[in-house]
Amino acid sequence: MTHPARFYPTAQLALALTSGVLGLTFAPLAHAQTSTEPFTRLEIHATGTTQATPDKLSAHFRAESQNRSAASAQTGVNAMVKKATDEATKNTDIKAAVLQYSVYETRPEKARPYWTASQTLTFSATDGTNLLPLAGQLQAQGFILEGLEWSLSDEKRQTLFLEAEKKAVEELKKQADTLAASLGLHVARFMQVSVSDQGYPHPMPVMLRAAAGVADSASYSPSSTAEEQTVRADLRATVLLGP
Repeated sequence: MTHPARFYPTAQLALALTSGVLGLTFAPLAHAQTSTEPFTRLEIHATGTTQATPDKLSAHFRAESQNRSAASAQTGVNAMVKKATDEATKNTDIKAAVLQYSVYETRPEKARPYWTASQTLTFSATDGTNLLPLAGQLQAQGFILEGLEWSLSDEKRQTLFLEAEKKAVEELKKQADTLAASLGLHVARFMQVSVSDQGYPHPMPVMLRAAAGVADSASYSPSSTAEEQTVRADLRATVLLGP
């Protein structure tokens, strides 16, 4: 998700600049332009970063049922999906999303035609110890586990982004003061600050091991470790420097 550029009023920016935040990485990008105004216009860029362990695990499944008749194939896949969602509701931490549904006919050259009904589902939870056992159960019941990934929830990502913004604002202030002093000038005011988070981390897929040919949910249960992800806030500012 990419945040559109936002602009801080001078009063709000001044308040933000008073907060001291450490541990920032940034990419220096600055140049000064002179004009007929009694100020030197300075363009600078800084990036604030924060890191955290993802708090959302998602498992993507596909249920399939094949039969000589379309109705029987659909009945089969419907029963699979209902059983899976009923099982998920037993744990309040697990959220289920029942998604795409398809039915199609296959006509082999040397065999009778048959129908395949298919539906995809996604289960998510904040704790892998809740979701992974369910994933094993569903695999044992014939569901195909197509993907497993860790990501940041919207609430946590927004909190981290605000922290990254504060760090980037502090770095802008340091850059402005340092460059102004090098030019023998001082910071008069920040005219404009734009913010973006184009570096928002994508969900991290988890490698899946091949399922054994045994109908035992413990044999199928995948394992997963959440690795830290980085949230970035990129800021660009126009600063006026005075004598």
